[in-house]
Amino acid sequence: MRRLRMVGHSVFILFCLFATSTFLQNSPRTLQWVMSSGIEFPSPVGGVPLNSDFGPSILFSLLYFSLIPIFVIRLCNKRSRAIVSINAIITTIERIIIFSLRTWQSRDPAERVSPALTTYTQIAIALPYITIAHDVVVLLRCMYVNSTTGHADFADPHDSHTALSMSSSMHPLSPFHSASLRLSDEIVQHDDPKKRFFYRWFTDALNLAFLVANIPGIIGNAHYRGGMDNASTGNEVMISRYVSSGVALFLILFVAVLVIRARKLPKVKPIHVILLLLILACNASSAIFRLAFMYHRTTSLTSTSPGSGNTSSEKATFYIFHMFSDWLAVALLLVPNIRGIYDTGMWGDWKAIDPIPQEREWSRKRKEAKARRGMLVV
Repeated sequence: MRRLRMVGHSVFILFCLFATSTFLQNSPRTLQWVMSSGIEFPSPVGGVPLNSDFGPSILFSLLYFSLIPIFVIRLCNKRSRAIVSINAIITTIERIIIFSLRTWQSRDPAERVSPALTTYTQIAIALPYITIAHDVVVLLRCMYVNSTTGHADFADPHDSHTALSMSSSMHPLSPFHSASLRLSDEIVQHDDPKKRFFYRWFTDALNLAFLVANIPGIIGNAHYRGGMDNASTGNEVMISRYVSSGVALFLILFVAVLVIRARKLPKVKPIHVILLLLILACNASSAIFRLAFMYHRTTSLTSTSPGSGNTSSEKATFYIFHMFSDWLAVALLLVPNIRGIYDTGMWGDWKAIDPIPQEREWSRKRKEAKARRGMLVV
């Protein structure tokens, strides 16, 4: 059920983006009005695609497209197959669409100022760095929960040698990979189901907290079209966008503190902490850029005055501190073997509670039988 909720949440966000764009495409456009409305409205983050955006749009389309074969290769390999980074691949697909549209708009002055495409772009740009932070929380949960598992999990101590050699999907308590776990006379890891339950409950609550950042981002940017001709709606859009990015930055920093704290936990390696901190740094870069830019207003989508989002310096900072940081965060989730690094299963730690002892014993015997059949085939 947990993995269905995780996928459902990601699909819901994607559906919201698609539904919003489809609805707005049916709204009327008035080119002359858009060129100069006379009313100040929040400047679009990243501006509108001008001729100078053609090259960067092509570049980012290729950068995101290059991640798809890597994801497919990981998915085809049983040792690296993982869906814990589902939001990263959704972001990859959508960014390919977005930058393809921006490439087209940069060569078509009429579509360049389309209110529908501008609104859709604002939504699509605003959300991914927040949803990627959800993937970080999933991996954070793996680190914390995995630190609570130990030799006491096994029903029969005489079978511990077999249990320790099982793969992540064979672990009787959780989907964590245990091949690298070694119990010795010097280091003995004890099982702690109470901490495990608390960590699962806490990370569930943390994922829900990110909805506080997602929802205002969806609502505020979906009304961007209305804010172009209504000062009151424009103010609401600005407030909603600031709430979204402000809450997101706070939660990203909070998760970073939890990641740093996890370095002292059993089974947590430096690479676990460093990788998550790098991803969170990329997410924070996007949030900080948005908070620093979104107070600007403009009277025309095509304006090149300071604060419009269309000046050379504003375009450069947008691509470096928002778009490139988003791509780097996605690449850090898709390129490394996340399953192997974090000793997790395909879906991460998706269980709300531990299975009963009978289930663990049945699972252990089933996996042992499967392993024996595999040895016979070889």
